[in-house]
Amino acid sequence: MSETGGGQLSVIARQMDAIRDEFIGELFEVMKKEIPVPSYDSRMMALWRASLTENVVAGIHYIERDPPEPFLEAPAAALAYVRAAAQRDTPLSALVRAHRIGHARFLQRAMQFVALLESSERVPAIVELVNRCARFVDVVGDQLTVAYEQEHDRWLSRRSGLQQQWVSDILAGTPVDVQRAEMVLGYQLDVAHIAAVWWADTTVPTRDVAALLDKAGSLIAGELRAAGRALMVPTDEREARLWFSPIPAREAVAAERARVRAAFESAGIPACLAFGRVERGLDGFRASLKQAERAKAVALGAGRHPRDRVVYYADVAPIALMATDAEELGRFVTEALGDLAVDDERNQWLRETLREFLARNRSYVATAEAMILHRNTIQYRVAQAMERCGQDFDDPDAVFRVQTALEVCRWMAPAVLRTANPSV
Repeated sequence: MSETGGGQLSVIARQMDAIRDEFIGELFEVMKKEIPVPSYDSRMMALWRASLTENVVAGIHYIERDPPEPFLEAPAAALAYVRAAAQRDTPLSALVRAHRIGHARFLQRAMQFVALLESSERVPAIVELVNRCARFVDVVGDQLTVAYEQEHDRWLSRRSGLQQQWVSDILAGTPVDVQRAEMVLGYQLDVAHIAAVWWADTTVPTRDVAALLDKAGSLIAGELRAAGRALMVPTDEREARLWFSPIPAREAVAAERARVRAAFESAGIPACLAFGRVERGLDGFRASLKQAERAKAVALGAGRHPRDRVVYYADVAPIALMATDAEELGRFVTEALGDLAVDDERNQWLRETLREFLARNRSYVATAEAMILHRNTIQYRVAQAMERCGQDFDDPDAVFRVQTALEVCRWMAPAVLRTANPSV
């Protein structure tokens, strides 16, 4: 006796589970291309991917059960993502569109496995599959919409939310009443600014983030000799944007980078900062933040643990401009460094030795002093690195490409490196 359409859905569910990872990867790429969202950083992209993953897993589980579960609860990762999106003013329409794309793609792929059933079982199975998918999307979608709206209302009801709304208008280039904006923000806009993006370590409890941000803001304002109070606007519960009006002028602030970095790290604050350049007026308010966000992208290029806790755009500007296409940047590094672009411990110190050597005009003595190593060790490492690199080091253009690639690796490894092959 053949089973009902509901029972036969377990066959489809097992097939979907077998291709789950591949399907999620493809769906995520489709969503990133088709859905206009604000410029997400790596944390928001990770939350988005986790939300998608848990939704797909929950969907597969729902169509597999017979009879279906009487109560559906939205996955925790999906709720976390929509709340973070609400805090960042991601349009609800974008989240709804993502939900619809996921529904359509899931149903389209699942339908392909109906052919595995007996002919008499296919129509009942299709009807049950469509009904269950529609119920899943409706029930879970409603919960996510409510979570988004509640979080958005809560966020805007706080003063920080109101400040964020004004800052968002300024950053978007929307005409604003400058005097009223300055009154709400408690910060002058027609002055020189240096913007920063601040984010707490993942180990910091959410309840401690606000106090940690205040501590960091006061410390940096003191080191920059900022005029007036800093403007600190949270972008979500773990990150914030900051603006300072530094005194004295641009040149002096640049000279104090090392002091700011040392003070921040000496304080042992479990967070990171990415600074823009000093810029002036409303345009400068926007430009400095854009630079800070690009510096942050470089800092996070190496993964969860940035090379430095404090990064200045001026120090990484060329890399920041290249980092907008990480895949292409990885290809450039591979072409420039050859086998030296493989991600393993030996190559790591060979790359660093070669970088120091080229930066010091190929002086073995200067490199040895800088790295506190014996001259013979430097000579051996440099020879090994050049051999693995496979470039003509008498060609100035080749040397320039190698130096650029090494500097990229200094900040963004291992994201731009090739995975080591354990069988070799």
